[in-house]
Amino acid sequence: MPKTVDCDQRRAEFVDATWRIIRNEGFRAATLRRVAAEARCTTGALTHYFNNREALLLGALKRTHAAAAQRMLAAAREFASGPRELEAVVLEALPLDDQRMDEWKTRLAFWDAASESDSLRRENLKHFNEWSEFLRECLAPLEPNFRIRNREVMLLAALVDGLAMRLLTQCRTSEQLRTAAPEIVAAVRDYIEAVKQRCA
Repeated sequence: MPKTVDCDQRRAEFVDATWRIIRNEGFRAATLRRVAAEARCTTGALTHYFNNREALLLGALKRTHAAAAQRMLAAAREFASGPRELEAVVLEALPLDDQRMDEWKTRLAFWDAASESDSLRRENLKHFNEWSEFLRECLAPLEPNFRIRNREVMLLAALVDGLAMRLLTQCRTSEQLRTAAPEIVAAVRDYIEAVKQRCA
């Protein structure tokens, strides 16, 4: 009897292999042949799920965004709307553990590659717009004025990107990340408190 293949699981395995290669060897190393070897299969088996390298990379980027979005939604559900919800979402967006650090390293590689790929640039823009809209929703109970809320969204997005880059460039080990995390968490809490005061 033929073996049943879980297509979603197989795609996820290829995406995981792509992430590992990008993190460890760089974006350009993630060729179809290299990813197939990492996933211990033939290139033909890989192209059955992803027609070409761009489709594979786009699938990897979408999965990175989807994983982050699911975690942030879960973090938001832990609190009633307001400053605590906003704080939880911002903290979840930051690379404060090994898993999120790996995702940010992958995302950073994609940002660089997006300068040469229209499809990756469009996917990055789509994610940024969704992220901005999510922040807008979190800010709505604090700030009813749409123009001011948009300004706060831009500042929050910049805060997340800036703190993430600080962690990415300064933390090479899990221990360094654990040591840096309390200061980052405190800075986010202070910032959310400032947002609350501005919007009062």
